[in-house]
Amino acid sequence: MPVRSSLIKISLYALLIITAGLSAISPFLWDYPFELLSNFRVYYLILAGGIAIAFFICHLSKRCSQLPIYLALALVAFNSAWIFPWYLPSFSTGTDSDNTIRVLTFNINISNTEWDNIATAIREVDPDVAAIVESTDETKNALDERLRDLYPIVYRTTGGGLTLLSKRELLSADSKIFDSGTVLTATLQTEKGPVELLAAHPIVPIKPSTFPRRNALLADITTYLVDQPESSHILLGDFNLTPWSPYYNRLIKKTGLHNTRKGFGIHPTWLESSPYSGYSKLLSLFLQLPIDHIFVTRDIGVADFDTREAANADHRMVWADLSLSS
Repeated sequence: MPVRSSLIKISLYALLIITAGLSAISPFLWDYPFELLSNFRVYYLILAGGIAIAFFICHLSKRCSQLPIYLALALVAFNSAWIFPWYLPSFSTGTDSDNTIRVLTFNINISNTEWDNIATAIREVDPDVAAIVESTDETKNALDERLRDLYPIVYRTTGGGLTLLSKRELLSADSKIFDSGTVLTATLQTEKGPVELLAAHPIVPIKPSTFPRRNALLADITTYLVDQPESSHILLGDFNLTPWSPYYNRLIKKTGLHNTRKGFGIHPTWLESSPYSGYSKLLSLFLQLPIDHIFVTRDIGVADFDTREAANADHRMVWADLSLSS
């Protein structure tokens, strides 16, 4: 028993040190593959809480001192500071139906051909503008056929797999081609005047070859927005990074954009159980990351934000109600 007790204590201390190290340095991990660790902030909080409980039980049995309990609780507080602010009211406005538009982004998964289910889900949320990620020409045609009565305007980029459905008049719609990838750009006519919408899908960064490509597109989008400081913008899509990535923080700091989920909670958007994802149902129960986002410039208010599972996609639908009062 003494040997077993010692092994448990050593394991707990090792876990505490590893969790503390990852919690502290993850905001500064810019290089592959270490940056990927920055996206698991919620899990560091859960792990720190579990460690605190384990050391408390150990202390009750008189096998551990109080010090590791305090250290684990400090780690809980540190990680909480990165998470709980997302639940505090911020930048929200009262809903004014005359001056509010609903925008949606939905990564359906490129293998997903459940057109009726996808169209039904979009109808139920009823956005004014919807950006469909991982869409093909077949996707565009299938949704146009099923949703033409609601969305007379449909545009798909020449690359990047992005399709836009709109009830609203578009002053323009185009494929903005960077060296790093393609972004959908559209100018909406609104009560406050023209608002430019950008839909993007930086590539999944889990390989050494794709990691710099994701970051390069994020950098190109940042430069594009910074060069238009007086314009109103909506930026949405699947960005393949969470709010705790240093690349996310650089995007926010340079552009001044606001994440519309702020004040409404973390709202993980991936991974949902899906026959098209290639991942097990068990993994989808534990891997929950907020990687789909809707950003706005500070002159646009946020009345609501929400997500929902839909159409067997591995991502959740994400939408926000935006106040566009002049």
